[in-house]
Amino acid sequence: MKRTTLILTGLFFVSLLLAEANAQSAVYFCNQTGAYGFAYGLPKDEVLKKAKDACIDFGGIEPKLIAFTENSGYGAIALGKDEDGDRVIGVAIGFSNLETAKSKAINACKEFGGLNPKIEDTFHDIK
Repeated sequence: MKRTTLILTGLFFVSLLLAEANAQSAVYFCNQTGAYGFAYGLPKDEVLKKAKDACIDFGGIEPKLIAFTENSGYGAIALGKDEDGDRVIGVAIGFSNLETAKSKAINACKEFGGLNPKIEDTFHDIK
């Protein structure tokens, strides 16, 4: 019985370490086209590649990394348009609850000149 408990405890800690290694989120944005891409729940190299590829898939020409975290949590992406009609993005990732992530994303979009921002995407990167 003790050996089974020890093995299960060891497997639990290994699963925590693996989950922590995957607690990554990234967002890319293309200023020229307004396309964005995001990814979460993967190791750093994979999450960066997947988010960049998603931006390109949605029309991004020169994607730029605008947000990355190694913390798990909720993420939100808000979009608005500036006075010239260009797309503006606000991102919040790695927050403990969805409402905070949404509020922070909206505020970030406004800070960058986005008018009437709306939440476009949300996600939850769990450990």
